[in-house]
Amino acid sequence: MASGCSSGETLSEPEPAAGDLANAIFQGIVTEQMLERCAQESRIDVRNKEGQTPLMLACLKGLEDVVKFLLANGANPNSKSLKDGNTPLHYACMLEDTLGNASFLERPRGYQLEPTTWRTPKISIVKLLLNYGASVQNNIDGWSPVCVAAYYLLNDFVDFFLSMGDDDIPVEDKIKASELLGVLQATLGQRPINDAFHSFCRAINLKEGAGVNEGKVQTSELAACFSKLSLKEFHKLEEIKSVESSESALKAHAFLVGEKLFPPSLKQSYFFPSLAYFASRFVFHQEKVESGFQIFSHVLDSEGCGEALPGTVLKQLSYAYHFHQVSYDMDEEPEPLVRQLTRDMLSAYVTIFKNVHFDSLLNVCHSLMQRFSVILFSEAMDYSSRNILKSTLQDIENLLSVIRSRILRERPDEYNKMPSLTFEIMTLVRKDEGVLFKCISSREWFVVKIRYMLLRVLPSDNASYQDRSSGNTILHMLAYSTFPATSFGCFKKVMRCIHDLARAFIRHGCSLEAVNHEGQTARDILDEFDLKKKKPHFKLIESLLSPPTTVLQLQETAVRVVLRHKINYQDILPLRLHEVMERVTDSDFKSKVLRKFDNGKSEENSDSNDSSDSSAENSDSDDSSDSENSSESSEDSE
Repeated sequence: MASGCSSGETLSEPEPAAGDLANAIFQGIVTEQMLERCAQESRIDVRNKEGQTPLMLACLKGLEDVVKFLLANGANPNSKSLKDGNTPLHYACMLEDTLGNASFLERPRGYQLEPTTWRTPKISIVKLLLNYGASVQNNIDGWSPVCVAAYYLLNDFVDFFLSMGDDDIPVEDKIKASELLGVLQATLGQRPINDAFHSFCRAINLKEGAGVNEGKVQTSELAACFSKLSLKEFHKLEEIKSVESSESALKAHAFLVGEKLFPPSLKQSYFFPSLAYFASRFVFHQEKVESGFQIFSHVLDSEGCGEALPGTVLKQLSYAYHFHQVSYDMDEEPEPLVRQLTRDMLSAYVTIFKNVHFDSLLNVCHSLMQRFSVILFSEAMDYSSRNILKSTLQDIENLLSVIRSRILRERPDEYNKMPSLTFEIMTLVRKDEGVLFKCISSREWFVVKIRYMLLRVLPSDNASYQDRSSGNTILHMLAYSTFPATSFGCFKKVMRCIHDLARAFIRHGCSLEAVNHEGQTARDILDEFDLKKKKPHFKLIESLLSPPTTVLQLQETAVRVVLRHKINYQDILPLRLHEVMERVTDSDFKSKVLRKFDNGKSEENSDSNDSSDSSAENSDSDDSSDSENSSESSEDSE
């Protein structure tokens, strides 16, 4: 008998309240005495708050002895859960994540089942339930237990159910389970495609053996997309055997079958993400670009009507940017058609974000910011021109504007909780700091582009954002990124870029006093690295991130008020103040570095270039800026 308590603890066990037996089973702390008392008091079938009985949870947990006891004492083997209509047989066919991680179908591709992570169901419990009169029923999604077993890739369970007579399990359920198993085998992870082939063959054999006539098959939009790639659904055994070795053909068949089998919730979490991933394999092959993007468009349409989660296609587009399939690599340019169609996809999201259900949009906001950050960071780190970066920035800014406008209009209390695109970009900067700072030729090219990008994003972003998991702000992330610049002997002008970003972050509302989960402010991080002993020009940044020593100047106060409250200052502020604003949004993008970059010239001599510009740098020295920056460092002097 499974138990999480010692005998001494059992003696002092309080009387279980209604639903406590189910909760105790779920938590793994059920005892024999608790079971005996519930049986004596006829509380064997008392449900928990989720509408589940103790028997259901014992089946889910694989507690065979508990299942035996409950059934022997009158537990109903045919009860249905209130939420989803699952019976104990359904629960006996489920995999349980013992560590509370992502759901089964949300695992990374290629992930292998680990005994320490996933509890393997026991087929003996299924047989036990059947012996006590459990009947095969459908849940609210129309799935019987054999379909649930197929969903979890439990081949032996599926084989067992299929061996039962048609009186016990309808042949339609056997066909559906075989097809569902094939769909999962073809599209989940890196499983041998042969497994899916055999499952699909079994489904067709069952149909032919039972004389199932599908009638006239209607062509779906997805089928029309696949037809342009010479892919289709197979209805006869000889047809599918002709493509036994074709992975693409079997996967396409799987998607065409799967779109008819999956309930709406699983279409959102699994079917459409897998379909978008499948489409990405075609869109970057010259002969199949347009057909692949048509599949993307199909998924986009599904996002627009709420069938797919917002951002499903965007996820694959961000991967494409990351791997230089859309952006420019050092040696080659992307296919122009790919770049144009990708921009069309980004533009299409404006309409989707305007019309999709608000809660759906709010739920994926953090994921969207991560995707936007990957796209922009990839553009900043590639070898394309500044005009391309600016066009991509404009696309992302349009999408951000739609998202934030909807939140302000429909849920203003959520606005300040919005995730920060700047924070996500700074996370990538910190992650790839070696690439960013170590390569001599990239120091000026990439850092200046990233600086420009961040200063463009800030005006519409939530600069006061503090990450829930770490407590870090964008100033913390900037402080972390300052250290490698020193370690790799970075240029002074790169430190000026870091200084400009720190000043902009503060002006837009990032708090100097914010403490992360390790109890550190951004200045504490700099002190920990002891940067001032390495390079004297770090004094400029340290001063900016330090507590104020003077009263904030009136002009700086005005700048912060305007930027933090996102006031439209165009044609309103005095010219001098207007120029200050522009300095932190679009300054020095047309620098000597980027002019050379746009002309395609090598920057391997950037060390000498830096020294040739020393007079310009000296005019902007650390010491001359101390008084200005000590006043700028005030956070609360408005």
